[in-house]
This record gives sequence, C-alpha cells and structure tokens, in this order.
Amino acid sequence: MVQNHFTATGFVFNDENKVLMIKHKKLGVWLPPGGHIEENELPCEAALREIFEETGIRAKVISAALDTDIPSVDYELPLPMEILLEDIDGDGLHNHIDMIYLCKAENCTLNPQELEIDDIGWFLPSEVANLETFENVRASVKKAVRLRTYLQ
Repeated sequence: MVQNHFTATGFVFNDENKVLMIKHKKLGVWLPPGGHIEENELPCEAALREIFEETGIRAKVISAALDTDIPSVDYELPLPMEILLEDIDGDGLHNHIDMIYLCKAENCTLNPQELEIDDIGWFLPSEVANLETFENVRASVKKAVRLRTYLQ
C-alpha cells in the first residue's frame, strides 16, 4: 500500500547570500531544514516551524507567486518554489510530497537540534556542490539562487 506524506522544506538564505544546510543524523547527508507537515498545519507554516526547531533560525517565506488581488479569498498562501515527489525507500511505496520554499533568515545565530542534526552551517551555493547530499538538493539550490535573484 502506497503511503504519501506531505512535507515542507525551506532553502534559507542570509544577507551574505549563503544557504543554511543541516547534516541529517539518520541519513548522514547535508539537506535544507524541513520535515513532515502536522495535522491542520499550513505547508508554509510547517517549513518555518521546522527551520526554527532544527536550527534556531527564524525565517520568512519569499513567495514565488506574483501578488494578486483575488476577491472573496481571505489569504493567498505563499507559492513554493517547487513541489517534489520523493520516493523515500526506492520502491514507490513511501513517498514525500515536499513543498519547498525559498526563505530569508531573520537572524543568523545557529542553535542546532542535536537529536536530528550532526552538523549545521551557512554555505555559499557553490560550496553546496561539494557537500555530501542528494543530486536533487544541488539542483534545488541552483534553482533557489535563480529565483532569489529574480525576486530581488
């Protein structure tokens, strides 16, 4: 039976154009902070919660959507920069539907959650290419840099 879990991730940039990465304890690779969306939680809120819980960084989401004025809508959710289907076990039975947000750090003091994280740091996007990570993470960092440049 297929299990699809919704997750949210944030590529967080600081004022020095460095991206926040964590070394995931269980997986042993560098990833942007993120995790499962809790029941009744908005995806953008989940990304910000996970960023703070894992790193101590408060961030804000930079929406990939153009501003619109839609009548009869209370609030337009920020658009993720991408939504990926990630096959966790390689058999198609356990998937993460990952909403990935572009974010800006509001503080830069790191306070890693040591239960899930082996290491943490700010990296230039070019340095991410040399980290032990997944190929889709490297591609997403490049995409985040392009989107960030476009939105500034």
